[in-house]
This record gives sequence, C-alpha cells and structure tokens, in this order.
Amino acid sequence: MIITSTHDIKDYKIKEYLGLINVNIVIGTNFFSDFFASVSDFFGGYSSSYQSKLDKIYADAINALEEKANYLRANGIIGVHFDFDEISGQAKQMFMVTAYGTAVQIEPIVEEIKKTERYEIYQKLYNLSIFKEKGVITEEQYEAEKNNLLLSHEAEIEKEIEHIKSDNDHREAIKQAEILSKQREEERQKQLKEELERQMLEKKARMTDKEIEAELRKEKELEIQAAYEAFKTKLPTTIIKIRNLLESNVKSPKEKLDILSFNDIMDASYNDVDFEVPNNAAYAIGLLLKRDRVAEACKYYIDLVGDDDINEAKSYVNSIYDIISFKNQSAFEKMAKNLIEWKCIGKTDRAIVEFSIYAVCDLDIARQVIEML
Repeated sequence: MIITSTHDIKDYKIKEYLGLINVNIVIGTNFFSDFFASVSDFFGGYSSSYQSKLDKIYADAINALEEKANYLRANGIIGVHFDFDEISGQAKQMFMVTAYGTAVQIEPIVEEIKKTERYEIYQKLYNLSIFKEKGVITEEQYEAEKNNLLLSHEAEIEKEIEHIKSDNDHREAIKQAEILSKQREEERQKQLKEELERQMLEKKARMTDKEIEAELRKEKELEIQAAYEAFKTKLPTTIIKIRNLLESNVKSPKEKLDILSFNDIMDASYNDVDFEVPNNAAYAIGLLLKRDRVAEACKYYIDLVGDDDINEAKSYVNSIYDIISFKNQSAFEKMAKNLIEWKCIGKTDRAIVEFSIYAVCDLDIARQVIEML
C-alpha cells in the first residue's frame, strides 16, 4: 500500500479512483494530563513524550485509513491530510484527529513496445522461418539473423517481460488483499454476532419469564399475525371439528338439569373429587360435568356463592358447559388467539395444557385442537 499526501505517485498511474475515505480518532483528557505531567521535557524546547504520543496518533490514523482502503480493494491512498480539533464541554476537554484521503488503484508505468513495432518483429521472424523452409537461407544463416533481430530489440523485450511479471504480481497482491479483506469482514461479522448473542443471554438472564415471553411475542409479531389471519379464514370449519371433539369429552347437562330437584342438589356431595386445579370454579364445575355429576356441579356452585337458589345454580352450570364446549364462536376465537401466540413463540406444550384446563379435556384432545390452529 502506497500512501502519500500528493495527488500523484511517481512511476505509477492511477487506474481507478475508489472514493474518499476518512477516519476520526478522539483522545480523552488523559492525553492532556499525561502531556502536562511530562512538562520537564520542554527545557530543551522539544517534548519527546508529546512527540511519541503524536507519532502514535499518526500511526493509528494511517493504519485505520489503510484498513478502509483495503476494504475497497485499493492499493494506494493519495492526498492524505490531517486535521486537529479540540472538543470541549461539560468541564471536559478532548482532542480529535481527522485523517482523510482518496483510495485508488494504481499500477506501475511501463514503457511498452508499440504494437506496430511488435508486429514488425513477429513479421520478420516469420519471414526468416519461411526463407529457411524454402531453402532461401541456411539453418546457420537463419539462427544468425534471428539472434541479430532479437538482440536489436532486447531492451524492449526485457521491459515487456518485466511489465508482464509486474502485472502478475499486482494481480496476486490484489487477490491476497481481497482474501484478507473478506477474512477480516467474516471475523468482524462473527464477533458482532457473538457479542449480540452474549448481550441477549445477559439480557434474558436478568428478565423474568413474563418479560421473556413478552420479548418473544414482540420478535414474532408478524408471524403471529399471519398465523392468526390464516386461522380466521378457516374458523368455521375448524370450530365444527373442535366441537365434535369436545362433545365426546363433556355431554350436555340440559336434560339432567331440567329434572333435578332441590333435594337432589342439596343431598349431592363432591368431597371425593380431586379437582387438580385448585381455586378455579369453572374448572371444578367442568370436571364434575365431564364425570356426568350434574347435581354435584350445582351443589358446588351453591356452596361457593352461599345461596341456595337452584335455578341460578342450574343456569351457571349450563353456562360453564357452553364455555368449555365452545358453543360461542367468539369465545373460542378469543381463546385461539392466545393459543396461536404460544404456539408461534415455541410454547406449544403450554398451549396444550392451557386448553386442556380451559376445556376440561384430556391432553390428547387438547393436542389435536392445537394442531388445527
């Protein structure tokens, strides 16, 4: 890499201008404190400490420019200049160095044999070979004339050979620079990816399960919306299939509710039932309905609210059946949205469990429902 403050390079020609490149280097307040700490160097009118720091700044700036030029596949930088600025504010003082120049592709200037001269040489050599074949000249005369001809153009031929060699070296240098630039970019992308993954892991380590779930929902927002829209287009047929599944899970309690008397309900007991999901009235009543214990379901409600109005109890029990069998399409649609979200963020097992609790059904039925979404 040739770097110069001039706009041309001796013995080289510019093949292509690749664009302006620049770098900024900011030095903090420690630069000034270190500088003043070495004030003793100034007795001779020259500070070796200050000079060494400036040399390092120059070197860092040049290295940064060279790296940018390599990325552009350049092999030269022309018109390099440096600017120095002081940045002050909020009782802080900083120092910024700006270096800039133009990235170029250059190649050596080589004196080439003119095409006409080159072709003249080829023609003369060809004529000699023809004369030899036809017997106009002897083998010895051919060799002598050929050597004289080559000798007279030896300098031009040597220059062309050097030019070809230089051009090949230049091509190889560009190829190696491209390989190096690609490797650096791949390494930079790898480091960036690893850093992002590390930051994400640290962030997740500080987050609660609820926050992690919210973050996943945000990341998968478009996927969730697309899945939900697709679900709505097939909702009518989907809900029919689900209702058929749930009819075998819980039978309608209407006939038994119509004939239940006050005494039937008050004499019923549900003490032998393990409700599995405590403090969930809808689930408890749904579980009793699943076991076809309609009177016990009404008794559970009466004990829960402390009111022996059996008509109200029957009405509530029947409403629970409508909910868990999804007789209301809008209720299922609302539930399905949450299930789709869980499925999209990789929480399919949770969706299965939540549906099984809501509909008071076996996990196998719940799994079939989730697969339909």
